Amino acid sequence: MTYIIAVIKKDVNPIFPYISDSGTFSPESCIFGQMLNTGAILMVMLIYVRHRQISYICEKHNLQHLVKSKNLISSWFGGLGAFGITIVGNFQETNVFFVHIIGAFLSFGFGAVWQVLQTWISFKVFPYSGTTSQNKIRFFFSTICVFSFVTSSFCGLLGWFYFTGDDPTKWRKNDGGFAFHIISTISEWINAVIFAAFVLTFAPELKNVGFEEPRIRIWEKVVVESVVISQSTLSNGEEFDRY
Repeated sequence: MTYIIAVIKKDVNPIFPYISDSGTFSPESCIFGQMLNTGAILMVMLIYVRHRQISYICEKHNLQHLVKSKNLISSWFGGLGAFGITIVGNFQETNVFFVHIIGAFLSFGFGAVWQVLQTWISFKVFPYSGTTSQNKIRFFFSTICVFSFVTSSFCGLLGWFYFTGDDPTKWRKNDGGFAFHIISTISEWINAVIFAAFVLTFAPELKNVGFEEPRIRIWEKVVVESVVISQSTLSNGEEFDRY
């Protein structure tokens, strides 16, 4: 959506711009930020549910401790990757470039590590969860994401080194480093699409996961009031009231 708006407004070069370029200028930046923030929240929910699912499988089937530790490490990488998504959406490259690049590195780089760890975990918990075909697909997707991240980063740096234009969001052929730029942007788009496809591979497994309404504990402040007891009540052994 933001790509279409950006192209219509001529805010970007229509030939494979960076994904974040299509969400740099208003109003597409508002839509872009909202979409990425929502996606980050959904991603954190998926990471948490997947973490609890693997923890349950490890406890039930007494799997090796290495799987539990990798599950925890994977969740941390995934959480930081989701945090990077919000940084990309909220810090446009034309405003805070360095912070935007950090967010991109977290989202794509840590996201790739999360995929690799989840793929390894998927093979380890089989046949208690997942199928052989799902695990092979995850291996294929995670491999593509790792190579596309490396390619996008390396070619992006080379493109910036040879860039001689004025506006990188409207990178043209005569600006220098255009070939590296195109390779970098295509790799980034591939990474994003494959990452979304990787997440969808968990849908069959998570169908077997149920949720219960969370318990809420309330600690009330207990106020001790004075008790008035009449001598006659005590002497007669009768019950007394508290006021």
